[in-house]
Formats: sequence, C-alpha cells, structure tokens
Amino acid sequence: MNWPPFKAWTCRYEVEGHSHFVAINYGGKHQDRWVLLMSVLDSSVVLKVPWLELDDLLYWECGWSPKPSKLVNNKTKIKTTNCIHLSIDSGLTIPITKDSIRPWFNTI
Repeated sequence: MNWPPFKAWTCRYEVEGHSHFVAINYGGKHQDRWVLLMSVLDSSVVLKVPWLELDDLLYWECGWSPKPSKLVNNKTKIKTTNCIHLSIDSGLTIPITKDSIRPWFNTI
C-alpha cells in the first residue's frame, strides 16, 4: 500500500455511527506507522489507526464505499483521539501552502 496514505477511507463497520473517514495526518516509521482519520460527517470523531490495520481489507477499504459491510465480531483496537493536527500535504489547510497534495484514493 502507498505511503503516505490516501485521504478517503471506508471502515467496514461503524465507529460511533460513522464509516466514512478522511486521513488528516500520519506519522511513525516502519511497523509503528499510524494515520489520523476524521469522520466525514462529524469532525468530533477522530481515530488514530495503526497503518497495519488500515492496510487490512477486513477492517478498511480505500475510497468511500456506499455500504460498508458489518463485522459481527469486531475486535479492533481503534480508539478515538482529540488530536486533529492536519498534515501539510492534506489539502485541507487554509491557505494551501504546498503544491503536492495527497490523492483522495487509489485510481484504477
């Protein structure tokens, strides 16, 4: 999977009632990489997800899928966070100060 992460993500189950998220920041190295995701509909729902989990198709799908599937036995370690610092290449800052902006999803 590409690093840095694409911006649009669908969780295969609902997290606090939401399943569509935007990757607003990322960091870490190697096995300790992480991504901050913010709900598209509720900016108060922010998740810090380990990259290895985001790369797992059981839990996440790149892009915005119209209907996420529901996992019956969800044992993920996703926790909400209060950190909402945007990455410089998010394209979500005002003013946009960088020409290189991460894509929203993988184009086929």
